Amino acid sequence: MAKILIFILIILCLALISFALRKKLGKKTKPFFIALLVIFIIFAVIFENKNLKLSDKKQDLLYAFHQGKVLKCKDFNVSKEHFNYEFGTSSFIAKSKEFKGVVLDIRKCELDDE
Repeated sequence: MAKILIFILIILCLALISFALRKKLGKKTKPFFIALLVIFIIFAVIFENKNLKLSDKKQDLLYAFHQGKVLKCKDFNVSKEHFNYEFGTSSFIAKSKEFKGVVLDIRKCELDDE
């Protein structure tokens, strides 16, 4: 919700700037500001959709991990038995001596279908 509010505030700021400078810049720059605003909105929507998909994927992987399912991250099979999930870094950190020092980013993981 906060992201949408920020996007709206940025759009309003761009509109205010173009309104305030309309006499100084002339009528030829009005289409430029409109095009810039449309491009900004398109990029904001694309960026937000990408982040929502990534967030949904991370959430699904985290649910599977907590249900005891095995995740495939790089060359490692990640399970609750050998790894802990660290919320601050969104990564799996090894808790057994067998995998000491291994840190795996959740974005590089997939659900193991085996």
